[in-house]
Amino acid sequence: MATPAPHLVDEILEEIFLRLPTPAALARASTASPRFRRIITERSFLRRFRKRHPPPLLGFADEEGFHPAQAPHPSSALARAFAAAADFTYSFVPKPSKGGWMPSDIRDGRVLLEEDNPGLKIFRNLAVCDPLSRRHRLLP
Repeated sequence: MATPAPHLVDEILEEIFLRLPTPAALARASTASPRFRRIITERSFLRRFRKRHPPPLLGFADEEGFHPAQAPHPSSALARAFAAAADFTYSFVPKPSKGGWMPSDIRDGRVLLEEDNPGLKIFRNLAVCDPLSRRHRLLP
């Protein structure tokens, strides 16, 4: 019996990996062998995986803090754990000279903070922070 071509085996493995239910399962599979890791870490594969498995909705943040998704939403348990682990009071970011910080935008786990100072109309101070790792960067 002839052995299948290596590229066909890789394509079959890729299709199997695409059907794994969670990113955690994909990470565990990538540790099984160097071949699996090579397939899973390719950009084209990761793009397809993210398209098939969009990130879960955890909640939203506003001036009052983070509001996690509530039950019966499927990611409510993950959202509560995230809310408990992250610092959405932004206490790790140095206070601006006047006022405080107000979230302006959130992408990929990072928050763009804008100085909440009504006296400044045009040039407000900005900061980008990661509430989970408690790191920040002040923007000039």
